[in-house]
Amino acid sequence: MKTSWLPICFVALSVFFAPGCNNTSKGLGKIHGNVTLDGAPLVEAQIRFFAVNGGVGTDGKVVDGLYNIPAREGMSAGKYRVEFSSEKKTGKRVPDRDGGPGDMKDEVLEGLPAKYNQKSTFQIDFDPSQTKPFNFDLK
Repeated sequence: MKTSWLPICFVALSVFFAPGCNNTSKGLGKIHGNVTLDGAPLVEAQIRFFAVNGGVGTDGKVVDGLYNIPAREGMSAGKYRVEFSSEKKTGKRVPDRDGGPGDMKDEVLEGLPAKYNQKSTFQIDFDPSQTKPFNFDLK
């Protein structure tokens, strides 16, 4: 009798990988809110949450002052430092260091002061079971 290994391999791989698939979003929560700059909605930016004490951080886009990161991409419980970045094109073309010889790219500069990104002091305590928004007013 000839044995087909395909069904056996499929079952073995399913048993091996299935537990990890079910746990990827376990303990993570949605995070959302609004971001203003000098009282007006921040038009376009990136928001990043960095774990201060061993959590699972995340990042997302701010569009027209709003961000909404779903649970599957969210964070675990913990304390997080929050950074904001809004790159702006200068209109200049510069050499692309990651490209080949002669490759050029648009020059971009950070549009927000360092106190909102590299030197940010914004922190939150996040509980994935809570649904309250986390709003930020950059002044």
